[in-house]
Amino acid sequence: MDRISNYQIFSRATQEMMMNTLAVNRTQEQISTGKRVLTPADDPIASARILQLDEDIALMDQYKKNSQALDARLQLEEGILAGIEEVIQRTRELTVSSGNGARNYEDRQAIAVEIRERLKEMIDLFNSRDPSGEYLFSGFAGATKPFEENPGGGYSYKGDEGQRMLQISQTVTLAASDSGKKIFMDIEAIKPSFLTFANSTNLGNPPGVISAGITTNQEAFEELYPDDAVITFNNELDVVPTAANFTVRNRRDGRVIDGLNNVRFVEGQSIPFAGIQVSINGQPKPGDTFIVETSPKQGLIATVEKLLYGLETIQDSADSQAVITNMVDDTLSNLDFAMVSVSETRAKIGARMNTNDDTVEMHADLKLVAQEIRSDLRDLDFAEAVSRLQLESFILEAAQQSYTKVSTLSLFNYIR
Repeated sequence: MDRISNYQIFSRATQEMMMNTLAVNRTQEQISTGKRVLTPADDPIASARILQLDEDIALMDQYKKNSQALDARLQLEEGILAGIEEVIQRTRELTVSSGNGARNYEDRQAIAVEIRERLKEMIDLFNSRDPSGEYLFSGFAGATKPFEENPGGGYSYKGDEGQRMLQISQTVTLAASDSGKKIFMDIEAIKPSFLTFANSTNLGNPPGVISAGITTNQEAFEELYPDDAVITFNNELDVVPTAANFTVRNRRDGRVIDGLNNVRFVEGQSIPFAGIQVSINGQPKPGDTFIVETSPKQGLIATVEKLLYGLETIQDSADSQAVITNMVDDTLSNLDFAMVSVSETRAKIGARMNTNDDTVEMHADLKLVAQEIRSDLRDLDFAEAVSRLQLESFILEAAQQSYTKVSTLSLFNYIR
């Protein structure tokens, strides 16, 4: 005959109360948090799915932040490019005005004053920064000012040709920047052209500065093209009486161009050769060199600088109007090419912004679906939970009352 001791009765009653208490506590915690699944043990399959959905939603939130940063940067760049287009258009209008045959040298100089101001405005826009202080058009080199004036004349691009990218979804990465070199410098010229610059090792003090120059005879220039020219300053003892002097040579073979050997240097005076004209200011030292580099391309800054050089140096003469007309025609064509380069970049930015907007909308829809699925898996049915809590509380209370009665029982209760 089996015997049940008082200890076993008390132990079983205690265990049942503890289990009922845990059930009540768990339901109360579910109600207070609003979550059905509190620990992986509650529902291992649902917990794994909830964890994955949490990661997906967090990733979409990060993509949203990337999209917001991308949109802000692209809007800023697009606005700056729109401003550059306005400057190009105004420069074009002034160029047309300067080519009017009724204009004289003084008129052209007055027009050059405003064009020079527009050039400064243009370069300021080229060197624009975003709110974080990074330059927009310097490629990967965000801390580097993209366009710097050279001590020996002209401007150089100091950035690189990279594009900073931002990932806005698992499969979509968009450019958040554009290289200033590609937009403003790598522009095909209407005709073969040239760039001028001083050798970085020159020792002149004040340093020699070479002008942008202009083409005065395209046919003669194309006899030099695609070779380059170099202007070398010689020993002052090479001429009598002694004086600063220079020689112009073909950079490839060293051949003297147009007989310009040991020519006395006069600061600021035009140096015509091979169908072009340049000038040098400052005090170059013997051994200093200045390069005339021919190119099928002509950057926007160089286009405007050449125009300025022509307007400020070409005097009124019987032959000057033809040179001015050619210069104006070439300038207008090159400004149009620059406008196309800027406009094409704006169109690409617009396409990126549209892609970004579409991706943001897609992520918003996906996030909503993910949140709904997560809610179905994790969130609590409050009506069911409250009903369950009432039942569990009733069972706990009954168990406690039963335990109280059982705990007072003894064998002596049955001995009369």
